[in-house]
Amino acid sequence: MNTRIVSAALAAAALALPAAAIADPGHGKGHDKPAKKVKTVTFVFKGTFTAPGTVTVTAGNAHVRKGGYVGQAIAFDLATAKVVGVDTNADLKVDAADVGEGDKVLVQARVAKGTKYAAPAEGETAAPIAARKLVDQTGVAAE
Repeated sequence: MNTRIVSAALAAAALALPAAAIADPGHGKGHDKPAKKVKTVTFVFKGTFTAPGTVTVTAGNAHVRKGGYVGQAIAFDLATAKVVGVDTNADLKVDAADVGEGDKVLVQARVAKGTKYAAPAEGETAAPIAARKLVDQTGVAAE
C-alpha cells in the first residue's frame, strides 16, 4: 500500500512539472501593473493680461519659477475658469470679457508636477494651459 501512495505522488508531480516549466514567474517585477497616475500641482502665475487669454508672467509660486515661466507670454484656456473681479462691461456677470488689456492678474492652473516651459517652434503657437481660476486685481468697484 505504501508503494501505491508513493507512485501516485510521483505521477502527480510528473504531470505538474510541465505546467510549472511553462509558467513565467516574472521574478517579482509585476509586469501587469497599471501605469502610475501623473501627479498634478497648482501653478500660480502672476502677471499682466495682454491679449485675450494671454498673460505676460512677472512672478509666480515655486512651480512657476522653477519651470522657467517668468518673463514668458503664456496662453491660457479660460473657458472653464472661475473669474473673480469687477463687472466692467455691465452685463451682470463677471467673465473673461471683463478683464482688460494691461490688467494685473493672478491665474491658477493644475499642471503636471515638474512641467517646464517649452518655447514653441517658429511659426507655431503653444498649446494653452487650462486655467482653473483668474483673479483680476486691477478692477475698481463701480459706485
